[in-house]
Amino acid sequence: MNIEKLRQLVEIGESESLEFKKTTSQLKPALETLCAFLNNKGGTVLLGVSDKGKIVGQDVTDSTRQEIAKEINRLEPPYEVTVEYIPILEGKEVIALHVEKGLYPPYCYDGRAFMRTQSTTSRMPQHYYEQLLVRRGQLNYAWDEASAAGYSLDDLDYEEIRRTIRLGIEENRLPEAALTDTIPDVLKRLKLISDDHLTNACVLLYAKDVLPNYPQFHIQMARFKGLDRLGEFLDNQSFYGNAFNILAEANNFIRRHLPIASHYQENSFERVDVPALPPLAIREAIINALCHTDYSNRNSSIYLALYDDRLELWNYGGLPKGITIESLKTIHESQPRNRLVATQFYNRGLIEKWGTGTLKMYNLCNTQGLPLPEFKEYSGGLSVTLRFAENATIRAEKIPDTQQLTDRQHSIVNILRSEGNLNIRELMEKLPFDTSERTMRRELSYLEKVGVLGAKGRTSSKAWFFKKS
Repeated sequence: MNIEKLRQLVEIGESESLEFKKTTSQLKPALETLCAFLNNKGGTVLLGVSDKGKIVGQDVTDSTRQEIAKEINRLEPPYEVTVEYIPILEGKEVIALHVEKGLYPPYCYDGRAFMRTQSTTSRMPQHYYEQLLVRRGQLNYAWDEASAAGYSLDDLDYEEIRRTIRLGIEENRLPEAALTDTIPDVLKRLKLISDDHLTNACVLLYAKDVLPNYPQFHIQMARFKGLDRLGEFLDNQSFYGNAFNILAEANNFIRRHLPIASHYQENSFERVDVPALPPLAIREAIINALCHTDYSNRNSSIYLALYDDRLELWNYGGLPKGITIESLKTIHESQPRNRLVATQFYNRGLIEKWGTGTLKMYNLCNTQGLPLPEFKEYSGGLSVTLRFAENATIRAEKIPDTQQLTDRQHSIVNILRSEGNLNIRELMEKLPFDTSERTMRRELSYLEKVGVLGAKGRTSSKAWFFKKS
């Protein structure tokens, strides 16, 4: 929009789809109107135009832009607002905020829904709000398919995207032609870009940094001493990140703290040590939580707790309609709440597509002679409890031996064992596979914490070394 088109628009005057605000001091009521436009037919709010239609403009700073972005992020479901800055005289600008009619009303701003009647914005009546909610449910609105407002390709971890392609090809679930695709083409192939916008699923899967607008991308993990939460914390970790990083962090936490069950085989004096729970069953439970969490609630989270006798995992979002606790014990229809997210775990060979995940957990526990998994719905979510064998001798290991490290951690340890002191860049060059500096720092920090590695020097010149036992 240029100054001439701005004048033509202002001449029309305030209406059902146009609102004037003199400055950003009226930003909150401006967003209330924008919310009302989303719930109606779309429209434009002009900041820098008086109620009488005089174009006055205002000074625009970085702080102004950040404040606007902050308020836009209070819209739910998330929506990508078009923001334009139109220069006028004396270095001032008019700010145009534009939205089309929303696909998934009712939309709320700061937790409240608004409606537009002629040129007036008002709170939406409760009965109308409920009608729109019912209608949205009938549209089968999916959070993971909605646009991720304010995010672009620059916010994504390209390494993780390429890893999905490589693993998908190895699993014969993606064509080899995907290797030559550009990142946008890859995401379109995976249906993670819609109408040239990133979807929420895309951000959940591949965001490279912690995103302030998605606090629900979170897992809370704790190891309690005893049989309940009143016991002493042996470890307490909180992690924000994309779904694959959450899975990796949870896996590291489990490796650190999963007790070892010891028993003696018949006619043998040798003790056999095995993990107290099947690691694959735990992985199924974590991935199930990642695929089924109701992320439309910004306060949702995943909770993983380890006690002396069991592991408990809870995620926000109950069972899909038509699925019962009893049906989880058999092959059942697959109804992932976040289908796009589940598809990428499937492409990487981490899950199967047809409702076999919970059945696999039952079979793994049964094979190891363990109590069967217990599922419960409470507090708006679903929990799974995996119990240790009643006759097992449990040894809680706070520091794992090197047999419990991941392949990547083993590679790091072996390089330092043979090479001696190396900084992070030198280490990354010697690894037999690509990894990001962020991931490398996380792995080194963990290996130092559990006593496998040591470090010398300051942050900028820190060198890592293997600690001999």
